[in-house]
Amino acid sequence: MSRRLLPALLVVSALLSDLGGDHGLALVFLLFAIPAASYVALDYYGEVLESGCSLARPLFAGLAVVVLVVSAALRSPAVVGGVPHFAVTSLVLVLLLYAAVGVRALIPAGRTVPESP
Repeated sequence: MSRRLLPALLVVSALLSDLGGDHGLALVFLLFAIPAASYVALDYYGEVLESGCSLARPLFAGLAVVVLVVSAALRSPAVVGGVPHFAVTSLVLVLLLYAAVGVRALIPAGRTVPESP
């Protein structure tokens, strides 16, 4: 369970580094977050193959990986002209995607509403 928190913690660290003005450190956190997020997305996909549960978690986690890669790619010219606003905003989007994965994990699969008598 703790390995699934690692990408979110690295993204929060990158966001805090961006807000503090240390964009180089934020890029390092992102470069560490990409393989961790890829591992988590593949882990969720493996759970889908094993148990046949919903595709929502691996899709959100995969989208988070794509957004992380885009954010890291936008930072590459940051040495000269600064970091684009979308690169920082995309980190918030990644955190929202991980929050959606967490909320989805809390909702039991196949839950039905009891009928009133």
